[in-house]
Amino acid sequence: MLDIAPGELTPEEEKRGLKLDHPKVRNRIVSAALDRLKKSKPAAFFTPQAAELVTIGNLGDNFAWVGEGDWIDEAIVEDLAAKRALVERIEQVRKPNSIVSSNTSGLPIGAIAAAASADFKAHFLGTHFFNPPRYMKLLEVIPTPETDPKITEFMTAFAERRLGKGVVICKDTPNFIGNRFGSISGATTLSYILENNYTIEEADAILGPLIGRPRTGMFRLQDLVGLDVSSSVGENLYGLIEHDESREVLHNSKLRTLRMTQIERGRLGDKTGQGFYQKPPKGAKGDILSLDLETMEYRARREPDIPSMAEASKIEPLAKRLAFVLAQDDKAGALARHAIYNSLAYAARRVPEITDQIVNVDRAVRWGFSHELGPFEMWDALGVRRTVAAMEANKIEVAPWVKEMLAAGHETFYRSDNGQLSYYDSARKAYTAEPSDQREISLHRLKTAGRVVRENKGASLIDLGDGVACLEFHTKMNTLDADIRNMLLEAVEEIETRDWAGMVIGNDAADFSVGANLAGGLGSGGFAAIERSVKEMQDALMSVRFCSKPVVTAPAGRTLGGGAEVSMAGARTAAAAETYMGLVEVGVGLVPGAGGCKELVRRIVSPALQLTNTDPLPFLQQALQTIGMAKVSTSAAEARSFGFLTSADQIVMNRDHQIAEAKGLVLELGAAGYTAPVRGKTCYASGRDALAALRAGLYVMQQGGYLSEYDLHVTGKVAYILCGGDLSSGQWVDEQHFLDLEREAFVSLCGEPKTLERIKHMLETGKALRN
Repeated sequence: MLDIAPGELTPEEEKRGLKLDHPKVRNRIVSAALDRLKKSKPAAFFTPQAAELVTIGNLGDNFAWVGEGDWIDEAIVEDLAAKRALVERIEQVRKPNSIVSSNTSGLPIGAIAAAASADFKAHFLGTHFFNPPRYMKLLEVIPTPETDPKITEFMTAFAERRLGKGVVICKDTPNFIGNRFGSISGATTLSYILENNYTIEEADAILGPLIGRPRTGMFRLQDLVGLDVSSSVGENLYGLIEHDESREVLHNSKLRTLRMTQIERGRLGDKTGQGFYQKPPKGAKGDILSLDLETMEYRARREPDIPSMAEASKIEPLAKRLAFVLAQDDKAGALARHAIYNSLAYAARRVPEITDQIVNVDRAVRWGFSHELGPFEMWDALGVRRTVAAMEANKIEVAPWVKEMLAAGHETFYRSDNGQLSYYDSARKAYTAEPSDQREISLHRLKTAGRVVRENKGASLIDLGDGVACLEFHTKMNTLDADIRNMLLEAVEEIETRDWAGMVIGNDAADFSVGANLAGGLGSGGFAAIERSVKEMQDALMSVRFCSKPVVTAPAGRTLGGGAEVSMAGARTAAAAETYMGLVEVGVGLVPGAGGCKELVRRIVSPALQLTNTDPLPFLQQALQTIGMAKVSTSAAEARSFGFLTSADQIVMNRDHQIAEAKGLVLELGAAGYTAPVRGKTCYASGRDALAALRAGLYVMQQGGYLSEYDLHVTGKVAYILCGGDLSSGQWVDEQHFLDLEREAFVSLCGEPKTLERIKHMLETGKALRN
């Protein structure tokens, strides 16, 4: 990573007697950039160690390094002259066949390399990442007419597989697809907000999940992006789209005044600690304040007082909720109508200028801005003909090709024929089938096509083809309940007794499973019922673990408590890169009860004790810390460092490919002659000496104020389980030994008043947050 070298010393550097040619001064800017990345929240890197892969330097002293690169990505200031000058330098040092790309947000790609050689142009294209790049799925790839098609093809495949991106091929038009749509739609909506006296809180509440958009809404998103950046993008765009009928909204007087005032006062957003919201100074306590758009001063937050919003938030699915909101004769309905109708109409008016395919617009908006539906998908959900009438009633221009589509009797932009999705092609005036991708398996489409083998309220067993089944959970947030437990047992029986190659446990939801359903009440039926329920879940997961056919789990998103235990029960795991896994039961005064403790002993402690004279204590401490602190990984890579994944498990960068990758792993294991694990004494129980050492450490933490008395009580039970109980000496035992200890501790804690109090608080807090 190279950046410019500074042209002057800071006061601190002068005090230290440093000169401009000192390496620390020369690399000050790039060092600060890397430090920000290391400290960023959410984390920019999968693990802290991953940052060590980045070598920093400056564009003056280390430019020769560019000549070693296979892919050179330019991401400097949004200035055409500066980018052209850098391209000239890159061409002088780049090695043959190296690929060069620009991360510009909207400058013409062809213009950046206009003066370069034919070979350079053949290897040059745009690669526009969305920020933060780890989390935002969209990558716009912009080839020029001179770009070698093989380079475009390679970069698309590399980005999809190795970077996990959703790639949209864009025309080389101003701001491409995402930022063109976002800039005009955002300015249109913001101008309406200012002209109709909405508060920041009202706007963000209306323009968030209520209408299928992320919680950042309008103003929180502006703070994340940076007002200087969004203003610069808007100003650059204005001069490049003279033909665009909507461009004047970028120069709305109220909008420009607001931006100029904020920028002059240094209120750029998160990077300065204040923008439309003001955060407390670093290290200080206090509430986040909101900007009053009339006085331009910060004030305490005001909750929006729009009754229809509370009613709308209860409505599922999104299409019904949208229809309800759009029908309201209040501030929520008015803003939603303006934002939605104008954005949908603008998207249609830009076809075929920015792309020939509506699917590219929908993907860019969903992947780049985290909207639940793209513009044309939303139009279909609302009813195309009905929405066109509403637009025209609100004097919003509708693209002629949309009217022609309706006149020809085509009522939707998308349609499905026997599971094959097609989209309307305005140039051909006909539907075009979406190309199928063998790397993507849609469980929804398979179920629609009648591929369900078994099903109950909580889970389905689906035929993936090639002899592989997939067990999908579909309770709320995929919480584990009796239905899922029963289907686990049924699925294993199905796989073992019929002609199946194996099974995947995974789903398409945002979260694999957030754990057991505690809302059902732990006290129902007394302790005997609780013990029976825990034992049945243990038995279900043991049936998965010792299944004679390979079972591959496919966790993604939140994989917590029982969800983590399900994930660890498989023969292998194909985890999505963004998997947040942890055994979090101690947070509510419980312990892992379905094999979580057992699995960390099996994965962390037992392998180490295969060597003679090994002290088990460091490994036990690692496991205790992971469970006792309710650690949740920030990535699949970190989950591996915690012991939740093994070195044999796969990490899948592209979530869309995960089920297919897991299926492939099942077939691979089967072809290699998979055999189930041995049911024997394979887990090491360290006994009372190790337990005493762990208890001593916990006591010191409690005395130091790091643990409450009840936390000491609960983590003491975790320590007891991890050590295999109060055995007189270390010895090898079977897995059931640890499961029995888990079950005993879990049931005993269910009767503790403090545990029940914590569970009740968690459920009430969760309900309040959802509301």
